[in-house]
Amino acid sequence: MLEPKSKPWKKAWAVWNNLIDVSLGSDNYTFLTSILNKITFAMQREMILLLASVLLWSACSTDANDTEEQTGPDDMPMIARTAIPDANFEQALIDLDLDDEVDGFVNTNSIKDIEDLVIEDKGIASLSGIEDFTALVGLWVSRNDLTTLDLTENRNLKFAFVADNALTSLLVNQLTILEKIQAENNALATLNISDNQALQQLSLASNQLTAINISNITNTTQLNTFSIENNPLECIIVNESQLADIPAQWTKDDEDVYALDCN
Repeated sequence: MLEPKSKPWKKAWAVWNNLIDVSLGSDNYTFLTSILNKITFAMQREMILLLASVLLWSACSTDANDTEEQTGPDDMPMIARTAIPDANFEQALIDLDLDDEVDGFVNTNSIKDIEDLVIEDKGIASLSGIEDFTALVGLWVSRNDLTTLDLTENRNLKFAFVADNALTSLLVNQLTILEKIQAENNALATLNISDNQALQQLSLASNQLTAINISNITNTTQLNTFSIENNPLECIIVNESQLADIPAQWTKDDEDVYALDCN
């Protein structure tokens, strides 16, 4: 086969040899060069340029596709999921069309904007995952099997109805707009409501409380419902304005007293 003499065609020839060898393999290379040996040098030059252009375009197109396939999955956003280890809790979410199968997870986007969650009488033993219900305003989980409940991440919560469980721990710290806690018929031995100055209802009858301090609620008429009867305590800490005007609707055991200091 004739080889070009001038510098430009030598460069084209080098491109031709490299591309055809890499792209077509040795067998096709031998076949094509045998054809070129039978035509004039002028025609060879035209074919070399044409085939080099086609092969260069093909190589660039392949590289672009390879890059798209490699980077495509990386560009897709990961779907955030919230662990829901309690199967009964997850089934309750499925019943509300917030999930589709019991697999231990729920898409966080499906729950993050939920404001009211009513899941009573569901046999739920754990509400782990409730922290991702960041828009939650009202929670109804009475008559389940809960023993602990941490609501400290639900900063928009106003209503917590958690009666008739087996709660030994209820955490409501940092919930500054919480208005109602209904937690009677549990097993609470302590409850810290120092951050809950907006409380209007505090129902704690039939627990295991040995002390309670409601003095942080400065507005005497604000806490219109307070029930603490049937607990093993003897003294309830209040502030001076509360002590001067105990609301008639507050209920306690007869032997219990309201005082500024229970020591």
